[in-house]
Amino acid sequence: GMVFQSYALWPHMPVYENVGFGLWLQKVPRKQAREHVDKVLQDLDMAGLGERYPSELSGGQQQRVAVARLLATKPPVFLMDEPLSNLDARLRLDMRSELKRLHYQLGVTTVYVTHDQTEAMTMATRVVVMEGGRIQQIDPPQKIYRKPANIFTAEFVGMPRINTFPARVIPENGTCRLEMDDMKIQLPLTLSQQEVTAAIRPEDITISVEPLENSPEFRVYAVLPSGPELYVQVKRGHRTIMIRETRQLDLQMDQPVWIRIDPAAVNLYDSLSGLLLGAEDEKTGT
Repeated sequence: GMVFQSYALWPHMPVYENVGFGLWLQKVPRKQAREHVDKVLQDLDMAGLGERYPSELSGGQQQRVAVARLLATKPPVFLMDEPLSNLDARLRLDMRSELKRLHYQLGVTTVYVTHDQTEAMTMATRVVVMEGGRIQQIDPPQKIYRKPANIFTAEFVGMPRINTFPARVIPENGTCRLEMDDMKIQLPLTLSQQEVTAAIRPEDITISVEPLENSPEFRVYAVLPSGPELYVQVKRGHRTIMIRETRQLDLQMDQPVWIRIDPAAVNLYDSLSGLLLGAEDEKTGT
């Protein structure tokens, strides 16, 4: 069963007929089909709207009718092609919860196509990241976010975008030292000396208004408050870094600051292949 991006509802049929259309094609007796349609509409909080036409419904209600039509025929697999893309942001958030709850209750395998990475991360049990028709990674959302299999996935998933730096790994007494520009970080890894790309999420970097060891001085480039979080761009020379702070810091433009990077949160990628280093034993799905 499929839910299309445009909902694909019959404009000349009321809700009852749109939802029951598949049942009538299956030759289900009219009375039984009507009872089943009533039950499906009630489950989706659409009771009482059966006589309305699609043009008389809101976008969210039309989307529910499309889902109701899917549920009515009880298919073994649900296919959903960007079913929420035509809704406004607030309704889209509500419908994510509705669809996730529906999936939990029915336990039906659902293949859900979306270009919205937030939608994929919040709704999926497994995410398939694709580029140009090729699978880049198949993993649970948290692993996709924390351990992207390659630099494409790292840069594609997450808002604000992940910070990437050209860097060099220097082996040192069973660990290694990462040198990025004039910053040095000790990492709990054992790697050979090589050129790499380091990737760090904005929330894994913290700001200090006091000088820190092994951190050069940066300048505040922009402060972007967003309610419970603060996005701060800091700059040094040509290097700009995005930081997500949960602390409500009082920062001014061009103020000198220093940064601390969580070593455990740094991912390293091969500069040529773009693949994650130190993950040879992990199944990344690439």
